[in-house]
Amino acid sequence: MTQPTLFDVFIVGAGPAGCAVALSLAQTVPGLRVAIADPGRSTPFRIGESVPPLIKPFLDQLGVGAAFLQDNHCPSFRTVSAWGSPELVSNEFFLNVHNTGWRLDRARFDQTLLNAARQQGAQRLPAQLHTLSHHAPYWHIGCGDAGDYRATYLIDASGRTALPSRLAGLKPINHDRLVASAVFFGQTDPDLPNADAVLTEACPDGWWYTAALPEGRRVVALMTDADLTRRLKAKQLAAWQQQLAQTRHVQPLIGNARPLAPPQLWPANSRYLHGPARPDLLAVGDALSCFDPLSSQGIIKALRSGLFAAYALTDYIRRQDSSGFTRYQALMQREFAAYQTTLSDYHRQEQRWPDAPFWQRRLG
Repeated sequence: MTQPTLFDVFIVGAGPAGCAVALSLAQTVPGLRVAIADPGRSTPFRIGESVPPLIKPFLDQLGVGAAFLQDNHCPSFRTVSAWGSPELVSNEFFLNVHNTGWRLDRARFDQTLLNAARQQGAQRLPAQLHTLSHHAPYWHIGCGDAGDYRATYLIDASGRTALPSRLAGLKPINHDRLVASAVFFGQTDPDLPNADAVLTEACPDGWWYTAALPEGRRVVALMTDADLTRRLKAKQLAAWQQQLAQTRHVQPLIGNARPLAPPQLWPANSRYLHGPARPDLLAVGDALSCFDPLSSQGIIKALRSGLFAAYALTDYIRRQDSSGFTRYQALMQREFAAYQTTLSDYHRQEQRWPDAPFWQRRLG
C-alpha cells in the first residue's frame, strides 16, 4: 500500500500568517518540504482591508516588500474617528517613521504572498482539512477527495476556525461577542471629504466602520454584540439603513450608492487559543488570536506570528531546542494581554452612552 505523501511542514491556510511561516522557513531552513493547504475559497468580508505603515518592515523581512509595492495598492495616509465626541479626529500616518499606509486589494495581496511562498519551494495543495490524528512521529492529515498526507510539523493558519487546533484538542476562548453587520456598496464618490480614510464612528449600540475598496466600492459595517443584533434587526437591510441614517459621518460617504446585497453577519470577537506549547503543532494568525478590528492590527499580527513561529520551529529543527516554542507562546500571550489593555483604554474614552448594554460591558 502506497504511503501518503510526506511533508516536513504542513501549513493549513494560505493567508498572510501561513505564507509568512513558509517564507521565513525558506530563509532559515532551506530545502524543507513545505505544503500550504487551502481550498481556495476566499472570505468576501475582511474588515482589515486597510493596513498601517508598520506592515512594510515585516514584508521586507519576508522578502516580499518590493513585490508588494509593485502591486500598486492605494496609499492611505490617515484614519479618522468620532470616538468619545461627535467630532472627527484624524490620525495622520505622516507622523509615523513609515509614513504611508495602504488600502489593500486583499485578493491581490494574498496571492502575492502565496506566489512568493511557491517560488521559494512551498507546494500549494487545493485541499480542505477533514481529519487529523497524530501517530508519532507524524501527523496524519485527511483532506477528503484531495488525498491523505503525513507531516512532521503542523502549522494551524486556518483563521478563526482554528480547525487543526480544535481537532488536536485545543480550545479557543472568546473574550467578547462582537460581530460585524456588513454591507458592500457599489460606486461611491472618491472625492468626498474623508473618502480616502478608514473611518470609525461610535454609536449607542457599538460603532461603525467604513473604508473604500478597489474598483470604487465601499464596505460599511455596524460593529455590535451578537445578542444585540436581533433587536437591531442587523440582518435586514431596511433596519440597517435606518441605523446608518443616524450616523453623522458614515452616511455622507455613501451618498446615493446602492447596496450590493443585504447585510451579512461576520464574527469579529476577541479570542485566544489556549493550550500547552508543543513542538509539532503551532497556531499562527487568527487561529491563535483574534483582535478587535479597532486595533487595525490583524494582518500585521498574522505576519508577526508567522515569523516568530517559524523562528521557533527553526531552532527545533536545527538544534532540537524546544525553548523557542515556550518563548513563542509567552510572546503571543503578552501580545494579547497588551492588546486587551489597549482596547479597554480605548473603550473607556467613549463615555456618552454608559447605560447602553454594549458600552456597559466594556466600561464596567
